[in-house]
Amino acid sequence: MARRFFIFLFGVLLGVMVIRFAFPGRFVEYAQYFDIDYRVLYHLKSDTIYISPDAQCHLDCLSLDQKYVLNVLEGGSINFEKSDQRAELCKYYVVEKESLSVGFDLCDEKVTLKNFSIEQDSCSCF
Repeated sequence: MARRFFIFLFGVLLGVMVIRFAFPGRFVEYAQYFDIDYRVLYHLKSDTIYISPDAQCHLDCLSLDQKYVLNVLEGGSINFEKSDQRAELCKYYVVEKESLSVGFDLCDEKVTLKNFSIEQDSCSCF
């Protein structure tokens, strides 16, 4: 019985090594997909992001570019305490990076930048 287990384990390890070297980079990407932060950020980045009117007003008030706010998706982390991932229609996620906090609605068909806040914020568009 133990011999069969070791042969099976050897075969699995050999298969993993072959896949890892045959498809470089893809193996790590598939392994990272099980991390919930990575998965949510992946889905937010893969769809077209629409800007809500409130967020557009806030961008105009602060004279910021959309790229500055959307840069939070590169290296940001999900704050699950402020997020609502159990909503039925659209899940709401808050992504934070340094002094920037951005709220996204993740629906089946589209992603909407709902709101954002920055440390030194003096606008009141809401």
